[in-house]
Amino acid sequence: MIKLELLINENKVEEVKQLLREIGIKRITLSDMREYDEENIHVEGYRGTTYTVDFTKKVKMEIILESMEVIDRTLHMLSVANVDAEVLVYEIMKNYKVSRRETKSTIFSFED
Repeated sequence: MIKLELLINENKVEEVKQLLREIGIKRITLSDMREYDEENIHVEGYRGTTYTVDFTKKVKMEIILESMEVIDRTLHMLSVANVDAEVLVYEIMKNYKVSRRETKSTIFSFED
């Protein structure tokens, strides 16, 4: 199994979600985050006050995949759609699903 992380601008979320649906990805996890990039620091003004913008808002999309060929399709779709994204690929050694079964004595079960 493979974990794919896409770091994208927040205004591209719907577009990337649609692209991922087209290639058959049905489950996506989203996280809001902020990225510090020293090259993109700039000053903005609001109502007479200036402030330094050094963090930009980003969204991290996490996807669990079964095969490498989906990664190739994902990268191709992102490049065709002209979406700027940072793509991180991790190999998952083991995947556990933990579920709690309600009985008189609480039992946890682990599944591979």
